[in-house]
Amino acid sequence: MTKTKETKTIQTSKKKKNIQSRLIAVGASAGGLEALKTFFSNLTDNDQNSYIVIQHLSPDYKSMMGELLAKTAKLPIEQISDNSEVEPGKIYLIPPVNNLTIEEGVLHLSDKPKNQKLNLPIDLFLDSLADYKKDQAIAIILSGTGSDGTRGIKAIKEADGMVMVQDPEEAKFDGMPKSAINSGVVDYILPVEEMGNELNRFIQASETIQLNGELEDLNEQVLSKILSYINENTGLDFTEYKTSTLGRRVARRVNVCKCDSLKDYYRYLQTNPDEVSVLFKEFLIGVTKFFRDPRVWDILEDDIIPNIVEKKKDGEVLKIWDVACSTGEEAYSLAMYIHEELEKHDKKVEVKIFATDIAKQHLEVGGSGVYSESMVADIDNDLLRKYFIKNGEGYQVIEKIRRMVIFSQHNIIKNPPFSNMDMILCRNLLIYFQQSIQKKALNVLHYALKEGGYLVLGTSETVNSHRENFEEISRKWKIYKNVSPRTRLDNNNLKPSNHLKRADSLRRKRMEKKESSPKQQFTSELNEAILEQFGGASVFIDEDGNILEAIGEFRKYANLPVKGFTTNLYEMLTEELQHILQATIKSAKKKNEKILYKDAKFEENDEQKGLDIIVKPFRQNNLDNEINFVITFIEKEINLSDVKVSDKITVDSRSQEYIKELESELKKTKEELSTSLEEIETSNEELQAANEELLASNEELQSTNEELQSVNEEINTVNAENIQKMDDLSELNADMNNLLESTEIGVIFLDSNLRIRKFTPAIKKHFSLLNSDVGRPIDNFVTNFGKNRGRGLVPRCKKAMETGKTLERNITSKEGRNYLRRISPFVNSEDHIDGVVITFVDIESLQRAKEKLIASEKRYKSFYEEDPVMHFSIDPNTSEILQCNQEAIFRLGYDEKEEIIGRPIFELYDDETKIKAVQLNKVFKDKGELKNVELKMLTKKEEKIPIILYSNVEYNEKREAVTHRFTCVDISEVKDAQEKLKEQKADLERANKDLEQFVSICSHDLQEPLATIKFGSDVLGKLYADKLDDKGKNYISYIDEASDRLSNQIKALLEHSRIGRNTKKTLVDTKELAEVVKYDLGKRIKDTNAKVSIGSLPKVKAYKVELRLLFQNLLSNALKYIDKNRKPEIRISSYKENDYWVFSVMDNGIGISEEDQKNIFTIFSRVRTKEKYEGTGVGLAHVEKIVQLHEGSIWVDSQHGVGSTFYFKIKAD
Repeated sequence: MTKTKETKTIQTSKKKKNIQSRLIAVGASAGGLEALKTFFSNLTDNDQNSYIVIQHLSPDYKSMMGELLAKTAKLPIEQISDNSEVEPGKIYLIPPVNNLTIEEGVLHLSDKPKNQKLNLPIDLFLDSLADYKKDQAIAIILSGTGSDGTRGIKAIKEADGMVMVQDPEEAKFDGMPKSAINSGVVDYILPVEEMGNELNRFIQASETIQLNGELEDLNEQVLSKILSYINENTGLDFTEYKTSTLGRRVARRVNVCKCDSLKDYYRYLQTNPDEVSVLFKEFLIGVTKFFRDPRVWDILEDDIIPNIVEKKKDGEVLKIWDVACSTGEEAYSLAMYIHEELEKHDKKVEVKIFATDIAKQHLEVGGSGVYSESMVADIDNDLLRKYFIKNGEGYQVIEKIRRMVIFSQHNIIKNPPFSNMDMILCRNLLIYFQQSIQKKALNVLHYALKEGGYLVLGTSETVNSHRENFEEISRKWKIYKNVSPRTRLDNNNLKPSNHLKRADSLRRKRMEKKESSPKQQFTSELNEAILEQFGGASVFIDEDGNILEAIGEFRKYANLPVKGFTTNLYEMLTEELQHILQATIKSAKKKNEKILYKDAKFEENDEQKGLDIIVKPFRQNNLDNEINFVITFIEKEINLSDVKVSDKITVDSRSQEYIKELESELKKTKEELSTSLEEIETSNEELQAANEELLASNEELQSTNEELQSVNEEINTVNAENIQKMDDLSELNADMNNLLESTEIGVIFLDSNLRIRKFTPAIKKHFSLLNSDVGRPIDNFVTNFGKNRGRGLVPRCKKAMETGKTLERNITSKEGRNYLRRISPFVNSEDHIDGVVITFVDIESLQRAKEKLIASEKRYKSFYEEDPVMHFSIDPNTSEILQCNQEAIFRLGYDEKEEIIGRPIFELYDDETKIKAVQLNKVFKDKGELKNVELKMLTKKEEKIPIILYSNVEYNEKREAVTHRFTCVDISEVKDAQEKLKEQKADLERANKDLEQFVSICSHDLQEPLATIKFGSDVLGKLYADKLDDKGKNYISYIDEASDRLSNQIKALLEHSRIGRNTKKTLVDTKELAEVVKYDLGKRIKDTNAKVSIGSLPKVKAYKVELRLLFQNLLSNALKYIDKNRKPEIRISSYKENDYWVFSVMDNGIGISEEDQKNIFTIFSRVRTKEKYEGTGVGLAHVEKIVQLHEGSIWVDSQHGVGSTFYFKIKAD
């Protein structure tokens, strides 16, 4: 006996592997910081996973999470940047202003929507993580309010990922954990401290557990037992589902439950009833949402639904079947769009949307129509407001839409289908079925659709097996139209599969031998047929004659057609063999046994040969009960001598015999078919009627249940409100007592007979009351106030009760403190006056403040009236003068304020000013103030006064404009002074012009006689040199030197007068300019062996020629007045000081005495030195004028015998 092959699904390895880094999403909100700190501090030391933290944070909030987590986290923390890749062993934080998605391992940031009411960053990231990581995705939900993450973890589970949630009992805020748990897709519910170790164990186990996808490779016995056990306990049969899908989900539960094998898990399943519920929920993960796949819904909204509605008349019924509706989001999405379309066309059509699913708990959610905020996030705001009502549990679909949808438990494979549907939605269900079951389900969907009805499948599904019956509306989005309706449904479609029973039976009979496949059976039968005979050929065909397999030389009996190509055996045979074969096949099918037809004839190479034909039917035990045939052709020799001549059946007689046989069979078939059709139609009508009645009853019961539930909720609400009111009244009474005891205001409550009902402790300052005084008349007590000592109190209390008005009076205690006594009528719950309330409010501080306010008002009024400028208060709406001061009356020549108050301010302006004032009014409204506006006002005598206007707005506490305040300064004297300054400026300009002209003329007139003197002295020196003695020659030399000095001084004076004339400022590079001057003075620098250093100098707006002259004068002076005992050094530098650049020229020359420094910049002033230096004494005067031309200043810092530093500053711009 051979050893049985073990087919375990789960294989574990004892050897340690290098565990691959996993990507783990951690979602948190309110209270999440504490949970995150605990979570990351409890990770294992060798953790190499990547953690992405998505937390709700305000975009305006500067998050300190990174710094806080870094104190306890074992992994490095990074803030995510756009388009960054995920690295192992790191914690990533999302910026507060962004949402996050992941695609192909790259993180993408996007701005949070500004106009969207609800932002769900956790759902958004988990959706993208599920698409990217598939079954490797891991999500963790921690503390938080709301329901963000619930939709995302459903996507993770649909992709066969793992979900872990913080125990709500320990969460600071349990909204998000509870919402996730209620979804039914959570794998682990743990305290945060235990998550790290469990996560590590799960990942390690995932690396060592592998599950194959085919049923043949699984331990069928254990898997069958698991599925049978689930069926027994839940009534849900999953044997028709794809083994790979079931296998992955069973393997995950094996991992989560810490089992070593599938057998261990089966034992665990039997001993833990709760695990049955968890496993069948794993199988039934219903991932759906409102308007899933928006492009599909665009097509439905724009084309399909309008087409269906257009064909419906008022009073007709529009029927839609939503298969595998899960929790109803898809059905309600349809209902909303259909209702919108019906409203658009104002049609009265009854809508029935049959929403079916095999999971009862999903249908209960759909029936209630209540969804969390995260589930309705994809709904347009207009639809959300129109079709949903917000309540404490979330958002509920309005009753009008709920009545359109009928929820019912239904199994598409086992239960009778609906019929005559206008549209069927069966999205993402077929992908979970085996291929044969997909075909069976499509048969049911095809039968349920009316002609022209629409079928909408999931984007990964297709109608390939029924393509001839459907017209494609959208190939990409899998929307089809039924063009060939199905009138009957094979009973096998409604029979449950016997797959497991058959497998169990075969295993019981033979553990070692597996069930043979149809192909193996065919091969066995074919070989058996060939071996039974002495040779020939065999063909395997289906019921329509199409060749499936062929062995042997059957081509001698069959030929391909002249045109085209075919695999149909009938079309390849001669007419004679075709009739024989068809008749034999009919007979074999009818008797369901092997039939032999002897002595058929055929021709080969013009030679007639004999042929026996064996037809054996072969039925497959599949869903459609198909029948195939094995045709065996056995050739034999014909010996005509041994053949007795007899009447042969001619072709005509054979055809007639064949036709008679066909007619007989056809008649019988028609009778059977007619009977069957009548029975089926009767049964179908009965089933349909019963189904409609059950659905109607279900709908009525559901409606009644909802009404009862609504009444119950109302009763509970009223009861809760009453309890709440009682609690509120109790709290209010306690608050009142606390208020009365804690307040410093003396209060006493009197009844209608002026007897004491209640009082505050502070009243003892005014009345000598004890707790036992309650019920005594108030007139039995004497107050501590005033001379009357409370004698007028009782009459005033009575007056307050009679008039219903509050009476107030300021009174002073014997200690001199001020109080406000208020007597108010006490109004009971029936709105009747039933006593009075007397309060004594200490207003001492208020009285002091009032006195200070009066004094302040007096001071302000005094300032306002005595201010030497004009003040006006203007009405912002009418522009009328509300108030003005005495100065305004005086300046404008009026006698009384009444002459101005009430008049529009515009009447005080001249015509030109009125136009300007209208223009300024717009500016004033925009800015709320005006400053330094020059206008003219008219006096009473129509004289114009120039003024400077300042105005602003005075607001009340509601930021409403109360008045416009105008302050007007009379600038008549300023204007007169300006006129005088203008005249003086004109006089100065004329004098300056005359002076420049004088200097020019002087220069010209002096140069001519000076030249004559110079010429004369030269002539005397040359012609009469031999006649002059030494003294005469000295005189001639004195004349030459004096004339040269005078000529130089005249030239310098002329240059001084021309500085700053006819030139414009340009951008000057002072560094470059100083270098040019240094170059120009290169010979003198070389001669004196001086070192000239030029530092970093700026670019400034300046007069270039004058600035060059400035540097030239300062540098040449430094080279002139050197100390011969040391090497000359000169440094030029600069620095920034506010809006100026300060330049310095420093030397180590002979220096300048303090006495000479006083007149250093005076024209023709020269420093007194021992040695004689050439010069005119005009250079530094030039420098000062150039600096003043640049709106700057110049000064010198010098020490005699040490050196000098000249500073000058000019404007930076």
